[in-house]
Amino acid sequence: MNEPTKYSTRPVVLPGAVDAWLLEGTPAPRCKVCAALAVQRSEAHARNDWAAACAAAKEIRNHGRGHGEAAQ
Repeated sequence: MNEPTKYSTRPVVLPGAVDAWLLEGTPAPRCKVCAALAVQRSEAHARNDWAAACAAAKEIRNHGRGHGEAAQ
């Protein structure tokens, strides 16, 4: 019989661990809130802070719902 591993093994790194749709969200043109959220998302993405990047993308998607009335 084989002996069980008694030391920790190296972690498995999965490529593309964050689903792309979690980072989606198109900022509305000329909206300062959307622009600020887009900056937050890109800065978080650059530092690999996926929780913050996904939160900013979610805010962009949710905030964008109110732009339809303003455009008319």
